[in-house]
Amino acid sequence: MSVPKRTLIATGVAAISAAALLMAPTAAQAAEHQTAPTHKTVYVTGTNVHLREYPRTNATILATVSHQYLWDWCQTNRNTTPVQSPKGGTNRWWSKVTLVGGSDIAYVSNVYLQSSGQKIAGVPDC
Repeated sequence: MSVPKRTLIATGVAAISAAALLMAPTAAQAAEHQTAPTHKTVYVTGTNVHLREYPRTNATILATVSHQYLWDWCQTNRNTTPVQSPKGGTNRWWSKVTLVGGSDIAYVSNVYLQSSGQKIAGVPDC
């Protein structure tokens, strides 16, 4: 006895669809593999340090802070203004920060953050 061709095709499509459903991750499994953004807490060593809209000294000042902690999300030296360091030399590295607990994103020169070098250890590049 011969099985109609349409029945064979429909059966094959159903089998492939069932296999795909078995292999697809559940919503919980997909969420488990997503990683939340991470930050590092950094300390502003100066007084009246400007947090800016972009990593340049001519960018709009969004806030001014003194001797406080910030969350540092990443750092960049691309399209930035170098800032004179009190330790001598200049530093092109700026950090993308928020206030601890959350706020709008702003940029601050790494010159004003407690660090042993131009970059902040443990903070990724933007």
